[in-house]
Amino acid sequence: MPRMPTPAEAHAAAAFTALPRQGRAARRTGADFVSEVRDFVPPPGTLAVWYMGQESVIWKAGRSAIWIDPYLSPNAARRYPPFCAPADVAAAADAILITHEHSDHLDPFTCAGIAEASPRAVFVAPPVCAPMLARAGIAADRIRTPRTGEPLDIGDWRVTAVPGAHEEVDFTPERGHRFTGYIAETGGGAYYHAGDTVACDELLAALLPYVGRLDLAMLPINGRDYFRRRSDIIGNFTFREAAEVALRLAPGLTVPLHYDLFHQVNDERPSHFVDYIYDKAPYLPIAVMAPGQRLLVAPGR
Repeated sequence: MPRMPTPAEAHAAAAFTALPRQGRAARRTGADFVSEVRDFVPPPGTLAVWYMGQESVIWKAGRSAIWIDPYLSPNAARRYPPFCAPADVAAAADAILITHEHSDHLDPFTCAGIAEASPRAVFVAPPVCAPMLARAGIAADRIRTPRTGEPLDIGDWRVTAVPGAHEEVDFTPERGHRFTGYIAETGGGAYYHAGDTVACDELLAALLPYVGRLDLAMLPINGRDYFRRRSDIIGNFTFREAAEVALRLAPGLTVPLHYDLFHQVNDERPSHFVDYIYDKAPYLPIAVMAPGQRLLVAPGR
């Protein structure tokens, strides 16, 4: 005969069922989030990664933090609010890497706020982005515009821009590539953020020297289609393309990006990406990060 719950158990179960369905990160304030980024020191030889939605991530090694495509503007279309305000980012950013000028990657509101709150932070972006950063109030001596393939040293980091193709390669000899990703190296580790891109010969040629050498690859998976293009939503890797790139790069860890912030407009299910990779190569490590989650990456894993 089934055991009946006690009144206390039934009451506790009802209270549990009534709890809101939310992640732990949703209960933190912006100050809590930034304090964690500022105060947490990853163990030697590891990289701490925070995911903030879309392609906004933070990489931290030792006491040096890089923010990539930070997008902290309030927007009614967002599936969840920003994790902090730009003004909260005091002393928590050493460099800001911008992959291209679209507003969910180069957000003038966010960049201006971070520039004021973290006065030592430098901004790294394709040359085409420099006027937008200047209009956001960022001084020229804080803007770096390396060409793809040219390493840039920032403290303990060596950052190299790699070409991207946001549906197509946009390049002129005068201004270089409009769309880029970045490979950042520090402490013996190498980490890749693809920015917005599809697969193309130029990108794959740039990545070839890094096959088997990357400890982390973060790749967009939201895809593209005729109807989004008609709405001026420019696409990226499909989940299959991103998976095929990951399978060839063979990084220590692959993390999907750009699938969750604008729900039912420009999203994708990361489970499709995970299932595809697991079917082809179950030994390739994958992590799907929750918004606000911190993850540790160890080189050579």
